[in-house]
Amino acid sequence: MKNLDLHLLESFELLMRERSVSRAAEHLGMSQSSASEMLARLRDRFGDPLLVRTRDGLVPTPRAEELLPAVRAAAEQLRSLLERGGGFDPRASNRSFRITTSDYTQLLLMPALARRMLEHAPGCTVDILPVNVLHVEHTLAAGDIDLAMAYFPDPPPSLRRSPLFTDGYACVARPGQAQAVEPLTVEGFAALPHVKVAPSGLSYFSSGVDSALETRGLRRRVALTSPHFLLAAHLVSQSDLVLVLPRQAALALAAFLPLQVLDLPLPIRPVEISMYWHERTHHSPAHQWLREQVRGVLAHPEP
Repeated sequence: MKNLDLHLLESFELLMRERSVSRAAEHLGMSQSSASEMLARLRDRFGDPLLVRTRDGLVPTPRAEELLPAVRAAAEQLRSLLERGGGFDPRASNRSFRITTSDYTQLLLMPALARRMLEHAPGCTVDILPVNVLHVEHTLAAGDIDLAMAYFPDPPPSLRRSPLFTDGYACVARPGQAQAVEPLTVEGFAALPHVKVAPSGLSYFSSGVDSALETRGLRRRVALTSPHFLLAAHLVSQSDLVLVLPRQAALALAAFLPLQVLDLPLPIRPVEISMYWHERTHHSPAHQWLREQVRGVLAHPEP
């Protein structure tokens, strides 16, 4: 164990995440043979195969699964100690950050964040993962992700949280959709064929619409449900379906899809997008830097 260093621990993390020597080598900036040698060193240190080859690729052994949380915690502590001693230099770093969020927030975040990363941290990697609000608390605690951006009706109390922005709602429809003409009436809006977005199979983004209609004794006609805003918007642009979604996303999508943005005929409670992270990364200079980049992009999203 005394021969374990940060590079070896990070290699273990990457190999467990990628389940591929070649992909891990790419992230580490080394040849595949060097990554294979690294895996051999890990197997020797831990006295276990760690990853075994099957028909479906590399699969971790029970010992590897058992080691992973402790290795992640140790690697994060070592990184934090090194960063505190010399600070975090994004230009010299080759860290990999894992962010989970919906395609709605990705649409607002990624163009500007990609520009910032290429300019200020050209050696760093950002892995964007789909959000599942049911598992965010666990995946942050386990170290599977570094940062989450999401809307929680009831935010997990165990996580650190920083509000990013609040967004209202709008409706998008194909230009020329005969029934989608402003000003929409509440009755006319409810009668339109809707596509409903439910990330992770949950309908929390749309629950405000349904609740507002219910108070008026109405129900909308949901013709289709999708887990993705981008797919739903594409379907709307090719059909007579309509879609209710956060206004910033509606404006961004209308910039490259044939969509018209319509005001809703009834008030809906705005959605608040926040950034969440675990206590273990709170004092890490690298994670503090990452949060500042995200906050700089999303605190005031461009219309």
